[in-house]
Amino acid sequence: MSSHERVSNELWMEIFQFLPRDSLKHVYATDRKFATISLALLFSHLAFDAYHLDQPREYIALRGNGGLELELDRLRFWTSDKIAPFVRECTIAPRRQHALQLDCTDFPDILMTSLMDSLGKFTRLKKLSAHRVKLTQAGVTHLCRIPLLTETVFERSFIATASDDRNLWLTIVHRGHLRELEATGSVSAVSNTLAHSATFPNVHKLRLSMNFSTMAQNLVILAKFPVVCELQLDGWGEIESGPTEKPAVRASDVLPLLREYRGTCTPLHLFLPKPTLERLVIDFCPLEDLSFQLRGEYGHITALQATVHDLDRNNVSTIFRCLPALIELPVMVLAESEDGEYQDLNPRVCRLNCFSSIYLSGDGLLLPTGRYAGLPPTLQRLAISWRFHFDSDEDEDTLVVLPEMIPDFFAMRDKLGERCPALRTLWFDGHDFLFRWRQLLDREEVQQEESYEDIETEGLREELEDFWEGR
Repeated sequence: MSSHERVSNELWMEIFQFLPRDSLKHVYATDRKFATISLALLFSHLAFDAYHLDQPREYIALRGNGGLELELDRLRFWTSDKIAPFVRECTIAPRRQHALQLDCTDFPDILMTSLMDSLGKFTRLKKLSAHRVKLTQAGVTHLCRIPLLTETVFERSFIATASDDRNLWLTIVHRGHLRELEATGSVSAVSNTLAHSATFPNVHKLRLSMNFSTMAQNLVILAKFPVVCELQLDGWGEIESGPTEKPAVRASDVLPLLREYRGTCTPLHLFLPKPTLERLVIDFCPLEDLSFQLRGEYGHITALQATVHDLDRNNVSTIFRCLPALIELPVMVLAESEDGEYQDLNPRVCRLNCFSSIYLSGDGLLLPTGRYAGLPPTLQRLAISWRFHFDSDEDEDTLVVLPEMIPDFFAMRDKLGERCPALRTLWFDGHDFLFRWRQLLDREEVQQEESYEDIETEGLREELEDFWEGR
């Protein structure tokens, strides 16, 4: 027995998954064992994009100069008995390039219909993503019978029937298998369908679009997902206040296992009292709207990630006071004034001053002063990033960072450390300057860098996620 035969297929699979596709083709040609392993990686993801959003109804989009028959041959290959069992993920999405070969035909749906009719052959499919797709009844029926399908994403997709219910698929998918569900697009159709569907007992990650002015109906929908841990809500409208009819479902009765909320801050106050909630990720919103949602003290929330347009002292203090147990606080500041114009004539001077005097002076934002609350002493990781708009490259080039403008980042770190003894990660990103500092858990190794060169700063910025997670 050769040495490579003594290694299990599963281990080889873990190793080969890091190889580029061209290298996997060479692995396939090595021997029978490696051919089987490489096939599972080479054909694990089918990307089907034989249509274009802006194409005329009688046209279909094709690859290169191969024509319709070549596209059908490609589909037959993927749905063949030899290849189809290896497919774990299928993405159906339009091509967004403008330079497409369009082929006129009397049957513009021939490729999509062929794919729908063959979905049942992907017996080990785990994830399906459909973007602006007209599903066939046969295709949905096949999906319902795939035992391993646990994640589906339907964006503006519907079943091609005469019915006005364009989201009928929601009522017939295999709810017992679904773990993640994302339904955005036609809000009224999705809402009406979900409101009359049975419970989804195993969906733990959910994303929906909603009209918040009909929150009573939205709560009925959320009650269909009793084990959701991660929730993302997109939408519009305001939640009605004042006397209303008693809702069929109360906010306190839904999502009992919720750990993370993402999205707009409009419905945030409904979920904040949940003791399981630990993490908030808030989309761009005025800071006063976010602080308004915090109507009490929530010691169970340990992480807040927010994108705001300013850092007003009163609102920042309210957030610190209402979230006294924060461990993580990454903030993105999009510096825009109320009238839509960017508020400073010299953005570099503004943000440099913010990181030096404003944050740590007597009227600073991060430290307690008089009636204002400071950073929670529990904080371990802090990131503040600024983004500014420049009308032209010339405007940006004329703004020079003078030595006296550069804040003493290490003094800032020391002062913040006095307030937050557990602090171990700092990330101050001023667009064209960057300071990062990290104290590793063993307290024996420290990483710290300052950067004022555009190329170097951009490279460090790409490492934010790994740096933040301590990798």
